[in-house]
Amino acid sequence: MHTASAFAPLFAGLDFGRGGALWPVAALILGILAVAAVVYLYVREAGRIPVGARVAMAAVRVAIVAAVAFLLIRPVLVSDESTEKLRPVVVLVDVSQSMDAVDPRPGNDDQARAAIAFGLLPIGGLPAENVSSLVPRDQLLPAEKAKRVEIARATLTNPRFDILNRLKAVGPLEVYTFGDRRTGRDAGSDGWLRGLEAKEPRTALAAAGFELLNRDDTDAPAALVVVTDGRENGGPKSLDDLARECYRRNIPVYVYGVGATTVGQLQAAFGGATAAAAPAGTPGVSRAGADVDVPNTLFVDDTAAIPVRYTVKGVPAGTAEIVVRYGDREVATKKESFSLAPEEVRAGRTFATVVKFVPTKDDAESKKQEYSATVTITSGAEALSSTVSRPAQVVNRKLKVLVVDGLPRYDFKFLQRALLRDRRVDAKFYLTEGDKAAMRSGPPWMVDFSKEVDGVLNMDKDEFRKTLFDFDLLILGDVPGKYFTRPHQEVIKEFVTEGGGLIHVAGRWHGPAEWATAKGAAETSPIADVLPVEVEPVRFPVQALDNPVGFVPVLAPASARTQIVTLEDDVVENADLWGKPGPPPALQDPKQLKPFYWHYPVVRTKPAADVFLSHPTARTPAPEDKPMPLLAGHTFGKGYVLFVGFDDTWRWRFNTQEKYFGRFWTQAVYTAGIPRIVGTKQTQVSSNTPAPTVGTAGEVYLRAFNADYQPLGSDEVEGTLERLDAGPDDKDRSVPVTFRKVPGVAGEYVATLAYNRAGQFRLTVDPKNKSLAVLNFPVTYPDTHELAPGPMDEPALRKLTRDSRGADADAGFYREETLHRLPAEVKPQAVPQTARAETLLWNEWAMIALIVLLTVEWVLRKFNGLS
Repeated sequence: MHTASAFAPLFAGLDFGRGGALWPVAALILGILAVAAVVYLYVREAGRIPVGARVAMAAVRVAIVAAVAFLLIRPVLVSDESTEKLRPVVVLVDVSQSMDAVDPRPGNDDQARAAIAFGLLPIGGLPAENVSSLVPRDQLLPAEKAKRVEIARATLTNPRFDILNRLKAVGPLEVYTFGDRRTGRDAGSDGWLRGLEAKEPRTALAAAGFELLNRDDTDAPAALVVVTDGRENGGPKSLDDLARECYRRNIPVYVYGVGATTVGQLQAAFGGATAAAAPAGTPGVSRAGADVDVPNTLFVDDTAAIPVRYTVKGVPAGTAEIVVRYGDREVATKKESFSLAPEEVRAGRTFATVVKFVPTKDDAESKKQEYSATVTITSGAEALSSTVSRPAQVVNRKLKVLVVDGLPRYDFKFLQRALLRDRRVDAKFYLTEGDKAAMRSGPPWMVDFSKEVDGVLNMDKDEFRKTLFDFDLLILGDVPGKYFTRPHQEVIKEFVTEGGGLIHVAGRWHGPAEWATAKGAAETSPIADVLPVEVEPVRFPVQALDNPVGFVPVLAPASARTQIVTLEDDVVENADLWGKPGPPPALQDPKQLKPFYWHYPVVRTKPAADVFLSHPTARTPAPEDKPMPLLAGHTFGKGYVLFVGFDDTWRWRFNTQEKYFGRFWTQAVYTAGIPRIVGTKQTQVSSNTPAPTVGTAGEVYLRAFNADYQPLGSDEVEGTLERLDAGPDDKDRSVPVTFRKVPGVAGEYVATLAYNRAGQFRLTVDPKNKSLAVLNFPVTYPDTHELAPGPMDEPALRKLTRDSRGADADAGFYREETLHRLPAEVKPQAVPQTARAETLLWNEWAMIALIVLLTVEWVLRKFNGLS
């Protein structure tokens, strides 16, 4: 210890107006003057008092004056002592909602960790034997089913570990819980641990750490000891930021990781493995079913192939059972074994398979027109299940299609091949400008339509009606306007009104220009009446003067309500196929479809029509001024009409053959033609959110018709949203939903749903037209949500501990089998500090000395006869 003494003024409480820092000097001067005065006075007493008495009294008086001057300057004896101070050890315990999760523990190691935490097994390592043979089942089961926070509580209160008390030997202990905020706890007692709950909505470990690091070096922690599952999701700072700051401040992080390293997860979906994103041979993806489309229409006695994929995480190996149902009937079952490589256990692996069954006539009459697939994986005692469903109608006969075009355009040629190969379609074809001998040669040509005179179909109205009504769908291409007389066109209009389907593929030379209504015309064409768009006659040059600019159609908002433009089962991959609004980029995205180079301009869409594809730059003329429709549809009477404003789909066959071309036309043909067989749905409901997650919102669309298949006229339609997996006492199990009419669109309604809870939901809508509509959908948590299923983030926690030391060594991370080493590996850190001791010399002893001196002086003066 180094001690230095000095007399120094202590100015606290002094009135600096009386002298301030000069006051000690003034006191000293006054003291000297007072001593001089005393000497002078006693010298004058030389004749009356002996010399010895005068010297004694003068000495006492000088001492008194010196004592008063001494008291006036308030002297302090100062001593400095240099010592070392131990930095505190800070313990942070995670109490966020993710710590309330219960981890499945099918593996022996995870079971042993739970048993060690609860004191059922000795500390110091994992047993080689099966845990069930070491611990009675009735004791082991509660440990296996414990929440993460309960595991942490059991460990921190386990006397075999004695974590908190052993850390107190390293340095002063500070204990906090954290989640969305940091809360101080009593380090001297574990009473707070007994009632510990995990209720905080976020894990803000980085934020809590930075709060503790925001101290000077004297008070900064020697180490951060964190008890967490690592599900960091709160605050602007990341765990990497925290690690860098800890390394800079020389504050290592020690982590006790709570929870299973892998948690079994299963997600089922329809469709093959992601073909575009994962080429053949990609690890982690099975390719089965990659080229099988998800069917929307099934046919009686025709084998239906249902592609199913499922993604497994956290389960190293097991058995998967795929059960397919149509309606409530189980129609197919398939079992297969699976195994994951170590790196796939965490990242997950997608498996795909194809399940086949043959629909029956009973399925065609089922009230529940949908099929579902339930995937159940079993690994030891653990079983996980996931179910998906899809609306699909069973048709009890082939779809009969009649295709009439002018010249054999490329789209006609390839569509003819696709329809002839489809065993569920019975197709006939006719070319008004084709070779007449070929047209009369027999199937697949429509011989009856070869009865024409001067390019006009020579068939009376009744005969034409009988012929046309034998089909379910009429596809009209670039057909000359005069080929079908007005009576023929009236029959086509009746055909659609009574449930037949119509697809019009626009052409450059005749249709729809020769059916369009010219400006100022008093009468409209019957075929133009049924189209979902309004067009005007447009003539195109034989050879354009400028090179055409290619464009890729853009998905319109209504595209979410149809399968026609769903060319990939994965939502993201399907969106990548289509274009984006605005001018085309200089270099086309290779993921996109091949561009088109021509379209037929539309004046406007009709009320209640849906636009599925639009032009990226062209717009309809004012006053509508909307993106130019390229693909639009609507219900006319009982039938469905589709307008195709392009004839370049054959370009999609480049390098993909029938994958996109065939799927587009198959879905278009089924969409327009099937209502003729099964009837048009009077109530149709769809969502614009294919995979809703908690915290988001989405719109649900309703299309409703009355008994005469006219758009419903009411302003609102009521529905009910039911949570299927809610408890019986859940007051929000069923809530009303109100659909409001979309302005300017007859028969269409919309409702906004807030997805604020996870679970399985069913939306039921009843427009009072004797046709209920049901929409089933799941709502899941986002991956970063506290309640999203997932394992402890061991890689992130190991990186945090490693980077906080700036070393490559994997140190500072502990599980239950190594946790006993943690207190011994936390190293104390001390910082130098100087302690200053101040002793007041103007205390009571100084006053006593002054009084004694005054008394002595009084006595001396009395003995010498002085007053």
